[in-house]
Amino acid sequence: MKVLFVCKFNVGRSQMAEAFFNKLSKKNHSTSCGVDPYYVKHYNAKVANYPKSKVIDVMAEKGIDISKNRIKMANRKMVDNADMVIAIMSNDRAKRDLPKYIMNSPKFRLWEIADANARYASSMYEAQSGNRDKIYLLVKKLINEIG
Repeated sequence: MKVLFVCKFNVGRSQMAEAFFNKLSKKNHSTSCGVDPYYVKHYNAKVANYPKSKVIDVMAEKGIDISKNRIKMANRKMVDNADMVIAIMSNDRAKRDLPKYIMNSPKFRLWEIADANARYASSMYEAQSGNRDKIYLLVKKLINEIG
C-alpha cells in the first residue's frame, strides 16, 4: 500500500509521518507533501528544501534522521498514485487549504493535529515533540490496521 501524508508546508507533520511509516512498515511505503509553496517562494532554496530544525531534532531523538529530506509539493499525480491520502492538520485548515482533488478523493482521511506554530506551547520544541508523539501513535495504529 502507498500512503501519501499531507500537511500545509511539508516541513513538519507530514515529514514525521512519512519517516515513522517507512521505518515501521515492513511491506508498505509512504511519501509526504505540502499544499502551500510559501517556503519555496519566500525563502532561499537551501532553507526551503529542508524540514524545520526542531522537527529534525525531535525525530533524531527517536533515531530517525530526516535532515536530508526535501519539501515536496502536492499534485494530482501523487494523489492518483496513492492508495490512501492522509492530511495532518486541523479540520478548519483542511477545508481552507487543501485542494478539492485531495478533499474530494475517496482515499482521503484527516488526522487532526494542529501546526506546531499555531499551538500554544511553552516552546517550539515542546510543540514539535508533542506532534511527533501523536503522529507516532497514529502511524502505528494505521500500520496495524492495514497490515
